[in-house]
This record gives sequence, C-alpha cells and structure tokens, in this order.
Amino acid sequence: MRRTTLAGALLVGKALDAVSTVVVLRLSDSVRESVPLSRALMAWLGPAGGMAVLTVLTMVVVGLLAESGVLIDRLAGGETPDRYVPRLRAAVYLGCATWFGLIGLWNFSHLL
Repeated sequence: MRRTTLAGALLVGKALDAVSTVVVLRLSDSVRESVPLSRALMAWLGPAGGMAVLTVLTMVVVGLLAESGVLIDRLAGGETPDRYVPRLRAAVYLGCATWFGLIGLWNFSHLL
C-alpha cells in the first residue's frame, strides 16, 4: 500500500476519534476525557483546537513509528525478511487507524 493511502486511513480513524470526543464532551455532562494530554490540550486550546493539535501529533508519532522499519532494515544491513519494511508500515498505520476508529465508535456509543 502507498504511504498516502495508509496515512489517509490513519487520518480517518483519528478524525472519527477526535470528532466523537468533542461531540460527546459537549453533549454529555457525565463523560470526561480520560487522557491527561488530551485534557491539557483541550483546556489550553479549547476542545476543537486541542483535538486538532492532538491529531497532528498522532499523525507525526505514528508516521515515525511506521517508518522505523527502514531504520531497522538499515541497521540490520538489509538482512530483514522480504517485505519487512512495507508490512511493518502497513501494520502500524492500519492497526492505529483501526484502534482510533473503534475508540470513536465507542465514544459515540455513550450518546445512546
């Protein structure tokens, strides 16, 4: 898969998480954000601004983790298994995209 496709999948999953977090926090008084970094950013920049910054930060960190396969391959002198780098990249991006998407759906379930 191409990097842009993988990053797009991650962005969709994280966007679902971010939007659901902001919506649920605005509509329900009985729910609060449990992640300290998210709470701090939302207190400082407001709910939408805080989640936007967190989304960008997430994209950067996950991207670095996904591309770490290139570094591992170079450190191993190219002795990694065939297709190691693209498979690691796909697993990291798609795993995180799935995780954030499921969190977004879980957040929306609080409104039911």
